[in-house]
Amino acid sequence: MLSKITKWAVLVIATVVLTLATFSSTIIASATTNTVTPSWGSWEDTTITYKTSTSSSYYKGVWKNAVKRWNKVGVVQLKAAKAGQKADITLTSSASLSTKSGKLAGYTNYSYLKKSNDNEIVSAKSTLNRSLLSKYHYSKNQRTNVATHEIGHALGLSHSKSKSSVMYASDRYASIDHQDKVALQNAYTD
Repeated sequence: MLSKITKWAVLVIATVVLTLATFSSTIIASATTNTVTPSWGSWEDTTITYKTSTSSSYYKGVWKNAVKRWNKVGVVQLKAAKAGQKADITLTSSASLSTKSGKLAGYTNYSYLKKSNDNEIVSAKSTLNRSLLSKYHYSKNQRTNVATHEIGHALGLSHSKSKSSVMYASDRYASIDHQDKVALQNAYTD
């Protein structure tokens, strides 16, 4: 009888130890994968002008929603450029978009000045690929996620390794998360 109790006690203790080890490994793993989205540069000022250069009212709405998302973060203020004013960022859409790396849902070009400790962005143009977004049946929210991702590049953010980040390279399903907010704060804090 004592032998059965001892075996049972050892089994219970082993189960508890294994459970605790697994639980602590999970905590450590999730803590180490919570990385901040990298950034490569920033604008000189946190008020950044933009213009939407597309004739499609649908895509104007997509860009408007993406701008609202970044403004809601509270680090930068994206403001529509006044008529005749040169915008810092141009937001547009194209019937087709091909690059050396293939067909993309969106793409951002930018110009910057190399500084001693950072890059100062001086202009950017973000483009959405209408044909690809339609071909793969992206919803309006998914198109807004892509637009949000492209504006992230225009603000100086790089690709993230986290699938929950809007800056993940395959950005159809993700929206701005905590690590993206922290990255933007880090990029625009002196």
